[in-house]
Amino acid sequence: MQKKPNQPARPPMQKASGTISKPAAPAQMQRAPAPPPKPMITAVERQQLKEQRRTAPPTLMKGMPVAPVSAAPTAPAASEALQAETGRFNALQGQIMLTSVNDDLEDIEGAINALPANVENLRARGYVFKNYLEKKVETLATQWRDLRPRVQSAIRTQAQSLQTDATSVQNTLNRGALAGAALTSLESKVSAATRNLQGMYDTLDDNVNQTQQQVDDISWTLQQAEQASFGFLATEAPVEAVPANWKKPDDKDGVDGVLFLTDQRLIFEQKEEVATKKVLFITTEKQKLQSLQWEVPVAQIEQAAGSKKGLMGKDDYLTLTCGSAAPFRTAEIHLKGETGEAWQGFVGRVKSGEVAKERTVPIDAKAAEAVANAPTKCPTCGATITQTILRGQAEITCEFCGSKIRL
Repeated sequence: MQKKPNQPARPPMQKASGTISKPAAPAQMQRAPAPPPKPMITAVERQQLKEQRRTAPPTLMKGMPVAPVSAAPTAPAASEALQAETGRFNALQGQIMLTSVNDDLEDIEGAINALPANVENLRARGYVFKNYLEKKVETLATQWRDLRPRVQSAIRTQAQSLQTDATSVQNTLNRGALAGAALTSLESKVSAATRNLQGMYDTLDDNVNQTQQQVDDISWTLQQAEQASFGFLATEAPVEAVPANWKKPDDKDGVDGVLFLTDQRLIFEQKEEVATKKVLFITTEKQKLQSLQWEVPVAQIEQAAGSKKGLMGKDDYLTLTCGSAAPFRTAEIHLKGETGEAWQGFVGRVKSGEVAKERTVPIDAKAAEAVANAPTKCPTCGATITQTILRGQAEITCEFCGSKIRL
């Protein structure tokens, strides 16, 4: 998964669809079936196609006029020069018509039109954070409605100017004469016109792609939540998820899986295929392993620090330091497709309560009240309760006497 520009794509547990169905699904996720998202390529795919359009060599498009080569050249050298210039001119035809720019506009139009339905799909599937998405999508559509007519008008103006110069060059070549400087000038004007037009909409297109990347990331997160082997607490909601490898002590390969961050917990689920049989060092049988490895209340995380490690510092890591009530004191996690710095920020925003300001659905008042009014001492043995009580828990176990305490 690619959550930020220039990050490697996530491994193939990718496209998300359907509604959440798993043990103890949070209340926010138990909704009517989500409307299907509109067909739309991912942000990574859009960026790749855009780069291909801009780096592909010029080609002659079907139906375009072609400058013929003079039938009676005066000398072999002149004939070769004329053929070379004719080839250069014919290759310019698609660029003179600004085809790649028009393709960019159609791509932006399709992406913007698909965003509202895709965001609605995320909400119906239970994602309650990033409340700015709807406004962001609306703003992009408004900006595009204003910008597109201006770009189209500029395209027409530039195309007419380029076509005038192209006609002059074509007439020269049709006479069997070399166009020389005029052809070179036309090539320069085509390149400049294309760059200027792209500059009119590139910033908006970058914002469209960045928004689509957010949608892609959330969809992937929800897919992992929908497929999880464990249940979420009532009113608990996923915030982020990323493919990761937990550097489990005494395990040189670590454990591959998914790191989840909810508004209450950090959770690691093993999700990988391991070889169960090999013949001559070749794996012949595999077994899929999926199970909850550990969970830590965010309140018990004393520090979450992102860092770069490995060859040339290309690997992203998140190192956790937790309180005494957590299942471990420290943990090291290799993130795949997200930076450690980003996850340091995610955990910090949940811990500080900042992420709650982005909710589209308020926290259930009764669940919050139950946590606020939870007992501070065990009614059986009188010991002080030190464990973190999470919203949605029905009971806790006294760590001293083992009594079940209803909340």
